[in-house]
Amino acid sequence: MPASKAIKKSVYSVGGLKGDHCRDRIEHTLSHLDGVTDVDVNLNTRQVTVEYDANVIASGYIEETLQMLGYSIRG
Repeated sequence: MPASKAIKKSVYSVGGLKGDHCRDRIEHTLSHLDGVTDVDVNLNTRQVTVEYDANVIASGYIEETLQMLGYSIRG
């Protein structure tokens, strides 16, 4: 019997977003992480919304990945 999914949504306020290339880089990188089901980057609000399976990936790992890409997490 497969384990049930624990889909969660986290919203990160991100510093350093400068344009389409930043959005594309974040969406590409996060969407390839195991457990991530959806990524939305809003340049106007400077927020990154990520839906993910908490049984597969932790919110902290997503935050670390954003920081490794060179973005700051505000909030």
